[in-house]
Amino acid sequence: MARVRRQRRVFFLLFLAAGLAGCSPFGHHDKEAKLPSVLFSPNGEPLTGGPLGQPSCDEAMSRWFDRVDANHDGAIDLKEYRADARRQFAVMDLDHSGVITPDELSRYRYPYAAPLAAAAEKAAQAAAHESSYRSDEIRVLPSASDLPDPVMAADVDLRNQVTLPEFLAYAAREFATLDTARRGRLSRTDVLSLCKSAS
Repeated sequence: MARVRRQRRVFFLLFLAAGLAGCSPFGHHDKEAKLPSVLFSPNGEPLTGGPLGQPSCDEAMSRWFDRVDANHDGAIDLKEYRADARRQFAVMDLDHSGVITPDELSRYRYPYAAPLAAAAEKAAQAAAHESSYRSDEIRVLPSASDLPDPVMAADVDLRNQVTLPEFLAYAAREFATLDTARRGRLSRTDVLSLCKSAS
């Protein structure tokens, strides 16, 4: 049981490091090998990893856009965006307490992360093995994304937990950030801009 808890903590830290980024870089000199990581919707829904496979960011975000655009008018308004945030919060709130903690979030994300964490460990071992033969190699450690975790970033008072009102308030702020044209609606292009930020 302690091993499982330790693994969950490791996977949570992996997610915090990866955030919404599409990949974590490992590389040397001028070549860089990219490892897959879990891609999240703006409201924290895993869109890749585990049983979802590794579709491209554009493909995964487009599928999310089509689901959230409830009236199929080709845009996501704030009401649709907040409805998705409310639905996603309920899915992540595993114990139905009205609060999401890092441990709970880690347990929710575990099925999407486990295969990717194994791939990351295998790549790190391969890089270590390769470097034992090349003393001039320079390895770059995984870097944390500049983008915040799409769930825990809602914890503005740093209590290490997120409530539904906090999550909905954060969703509204993120919607406003994505709505660069200030139309009160997100186009597919607005949503797909997240893929450029993640690369």
